[in-house]
Amino acid sequence: MDTASPVPATPESPVPITTLPTSTKFIDPQIIIATSASAISARLCTHPLDTIRIKIQTYPGVNVPPFRELFPKAGRWRTLYAGLPVAVGLSVPALSIYLTSYEASKRFFGKHLLPESKTPTLMQQIPVFLLAGTAAEITSGLFWTPLEVLKSRLQKGEKETSTVKLLAKIWREEGYRGVWRGYWVSMAIYIPSVSLYWMLYETFKTRYIPSYDAYKPATASTESATSLALTARYTLCSVVACAISASVVNPIELVQSRWQTSAGKGGGVKAIVKELWKQGGVLAFSRGLGVRVMYAIPANGISMTVYESFKRWKGI
Repeated sequence: MDTASPVPATPESPVPITTLPTSTKFIDPQIIIATSASAISARLCTHPLDTIRIKIQTYPGVNVPPFRELFPKAGRWRTLYAGLPVAVGLSVPALSIYLTSYEASKRFFGKHLLPESKTPTLMQQIPVFLLAGTAAEITSGLFWTPLEVLKSRLQKGEKETSTVKLLAKIWREEGYRGVWRGYWVSMAIYIPSVSLYWMLYETFKTRYIPSYDAYKPATASTESATSLALTARYTLCSVVACAISASVVNPIELVQSRWQTSAGKGGGVKAIVKELWKQGGVLAFSRGLGVRVMYAIPANGISMTVYESFKRWKGI
């Protein structure tokens, strides 16, 4: 058997140019495993913060009562984790669809919109990130919206504690509009939010992650790939991008939370906006911002760190 050694690089050897992949494989099945692990990890750790956010944003009065009144000591942990089974059960496929759609869309748009003869500049890539984020949100929103409707009502304190019974009740009383209540509001929130998030996140990764290529599989596991420093870089990239995007869209998310828990009562989105303005003007739309960022940063940091670490470990 010929065991000739590879020819070492010489100064005259041409420098390889990073190009977009020519393969049409836009989706890797192992990404589903990565997204499932990230979804479960993030939800188990941050669900109580999400419950607190929902309680604050949907409280009917002007002044939100202190924590001990919102969550009485008797049954506090049960209340904080209300809706966890439906959140885990639906967030796993929803996040899998979201991230898989993003990765596939990013590679698709990158293949068709970016030059293949040379390394694309960051400014050339930004439209690809925006389009991929938009495509992922439109697709995954069909699954995220029922999850948010059910989870929000359980977290708010809906009498029906069974997910199946609550879903049947919503379908019976409100029809499909109730199940997908807030879909278009969600699109109004999350398309700008995720577009901004992915643009920032991909920009940060391009700048701070060594040898990062947005359109090729991650480098297989190496000593540096599993180092604490590299993991911390992924975490910081994600949480900074998340904090900025979450702060920008909090007012719309506040309206969405109230709309999804209203069961179609109260006059719709316009009436909710008027009521909030009446309660406190501009400041009323910042309700829940602190806990929103407190929830979003660890949730996003955990999920994206687990996701990116798995991708590098498996080289996908």
